[in-house]
Amino acid sequence: MGPVKLTQNALSSPTRRITVAEFACALLKRWVPERRGRDTLGLAISGGVDSMALAALCSQLQDLSQSSVHTPKQSSLRPLQFRAFIVDHGLRAGSALEAEAVSRVLEGRDIKNQILKIKWPEQGSLADLPNFESLARKYRFRLLGRACRDLGINSLLLAHHEDDQAETILMRLALGQGANGLTGMKNPAGIPECYGIHGVYESGGYVVEHRGNSTLSPSSLPRLNSPSERQLPIETGGIRVYRPFLHFTKSRLIATCLAENIEWFEDHTNKEPTTTMRNAVRHMYSNHSMPAALSKPALLALSERLNDTAARRSHIVQSWLTKCKITRFETSTGIVNVQFADLSDSWEPEHARPPVDTGRIAAHILREIILLVTHREHVELSSLHRAVQQIFPEVCQHGGQNPQPIAFTASGVYFQPIPTTLRQRETPNFIYEKPVWILSRQPYKPNSLDRIEIDVQAIRNSWSQWYFYDGRYWIRVQNLGTSPLLLKPFNPEQLAEFRATLEGADDKRASELRLRWQLKNKAPAKVRYTLPAIMKSEGGKETIIALPSLDLRIPGVMVRWEIRYKKIPSQTLANRVSRMP
Repeated sequence: MGPVKLTQNALSSPTRRITVAEFACALLKRWVPERRGRDTLGLAISGGVDSMALAALCSQLQDLSQSSVHTPKQSSLRPLQFRAFIVDHGLRAGSALEAEAVSRVLEGRDIKNQILKIKWPEQGSLADLPNFESLARKYRFRLLGRACRDLGINSLLLAHHEDDQAETILMRLALGQGANGLTGMKNPAGIPECYGIHGVYESGGYVVEHRGNSTLSPSSLPRLNSPSERQLPIETGGIRVYRPFLHFTKSRLIATCLAENIEWFEDHTNKEPTTTMRNAVRHMYSNHSMPAALSKPALLALSERLNDTAARRSHIVQSWLTKCKITRFETSTGIVNVQFADLSDSWEPEHARPPVDTGRIAAHILREIILLVTHREHVELSSLHRAVQQIFPEVCQHGGQNPQPIAFTASGVYFQPIPTTLRQRETPNFIYEKPVWILSRQPYKPNSLDRIEIDVQAIRNSWSQWYFYDGRYWIRVQNLGTSPLLLKPFNPEQLAEFRATLEGADDKRASELRLRWQLKNKAPAKVRYTLPAIMKSEGGKETIIALPSLDLRIPGVMVRWEIRYKKIPSQTLANRVSRMP
């Protein structure tokens, strides 16, 4: 049976509605305006009671923010505008008509909106796929992310509420997730399922003014970032999702819709307990008496305690990060030189052992530094046990001599120590200091090279899309020639060929010296073979024509590029490295 309008099921509910003042406080507690003038926020609307309550409150807040009358508490409220996105999954008969009906309701509330239709791959019954729920989630968020990006919207509001949060925690508990998972849905958070989409996933905030036109001669083809810049620009931005209803129950959302006399649309498949894990959990809560430890209040209290613990730990980690000495950060090659803080400096003299949580704090510190360099999207704390032993021996050693550091690899990053020399150690006044470590991207494994190759799709004289190369560089290319282009890792066999081609330049001596200097000082040893190369494919042969991160090209090549380093997740580290020369 298809969805039906619901306006009568909860007419007798005594539950109090959510006021616009409550909603504004919940939103502004997490969301901070970024621009001057009017801000536009996106709304993810399904047509269900949760999202229609969100639309109703946003409509009121939009009117209030644009009026000249404010209460003292709202005196700082800036003009707001909301743009709703209605996702039509196209899997049920009548879904398109329902989306249009939702659109008309929103228009009646002065909420501008558009309908986004998922284009499914052509295959059998999608609903029967074992991963259907995760596929639908991925397609939905990618549609929402691109729609927000195209309209210059950086913030997307979701209608997840307190009951959803409790259900999420129970599902994660059943799946055996640890403390981080049991904190529940984050507010705010980066938009999920959009890895690698420029302007949506952790990018799009760095803006370059384009000058001139694309009809250029080979001699006037520098990359758009000035060659005089020592470092590549570092990306910022990305779309954030906010969940202002996480401290409101579903019953209050229903009461809000009833009080506002706004229609909503019920999808009966959401009540079928055998279709999804969440439906099964909802069925249990609705039809069974749950143990006290698994009640919604108990799960929400657990989440709150874990979030408080995580917040305190994060504060400690950020404090220790400021004590780590980053002496070098080469965005062009992804090299970091760092001397990690000595965590024993915080211990009381009478304590022979480190505090209980020190090992976990050490792992968090290490993860933040690793994220400067690694190509991986996520770094699991559980994978860093051996790395913590190497970097923070004070956490694991109780007295005795500090071990000699050795090179190792962790989470896709190669750690190479610069140890103190034997002569330094034998100096009478020698005071032990932790070694400086050189961090770089782990050398490629032979079986991973094909997965990194990118076929640059670009119409001649037009910019390609942005590619997230190897999880480290955002690159786009403008091909002004006729041969197809590829992005691939630079490899040892290409070095001699590239050097010989540079020797054909008019200033061949200067070009060769520049190449040698760049490789020696910025990309020593195997680091150079983790860099992106632009290749020309012609007659079945691939020829290297540029190393974009080093701003090196063969003479006369008809190509230009923009390249930026990935966004740095830690704001503490981002502020520090942005000030480095």
